[in-house]
Amino acid sequence: QADAIEMFYDECITPLDEMIAGTYTADKLMSTFGEYQYSNAIVFFMRLVCSCCLQTEEEEFAPFLMGEGLTVKQFVTTEVEPLDKEVEHVQIMGLCKAMNVGIQIETLDRSDGPVNHHIFPDGCQPQVFMLYRPGHYDLLYKS
Repeated sequence: QADAIEMFYDECITPLDEMIAGTYTADKLMSTFGEYQYSNAIVFFMRLVCSCCLQTEEEEFAPFLMGEGLTVKQFVTTEVEPLDKEVEHVQIMGLCKAMNVGIQIETLDRSDGPVNHHIFPDGCQPQVFMLYRPGHYDLLYKS
C-alpha cells in the first residue's frame, strides 16, 4: 500500500513543484488533467490528504457526521477515499484545512433572495471561489 501511495504522491507533487518553479504552462496543465493516469492520481492523492486531515482532527469533524451514523474512519473509508464518490461539505472543509487554503462557496438554490456564501475556514481570506448548485460545484474565476 505504501508503494501505491508514493506513486500517487509523485504524480501529484511533480506538477506542483513545476508550478511553484514557474515552469508549468497552462497548456501542460490542461494536458496533464486530460490524461486519465495523472488526473486520477492527483485526485486520489488529494482524497488521501483530506482523509488524513479528517482522521487527525476527528473531534472537529465528527459532529458533522452525526446524521450519517458513521464514525470518521467509516466515513473516510466509504465517502472520501473512493474515487467514484462525490465531494461534499465535510470533504471540502477537510481539504481546505489540510492544504491551508481558504475557499468561498456561493450557493444557488431555487429560493428568491440573495446568493448565500460560506467561507472555509471561518475568518480566512478566500483564495478559491466556487459556485454550488444542488449536486454540483463549479470553479468561479474573477474577471
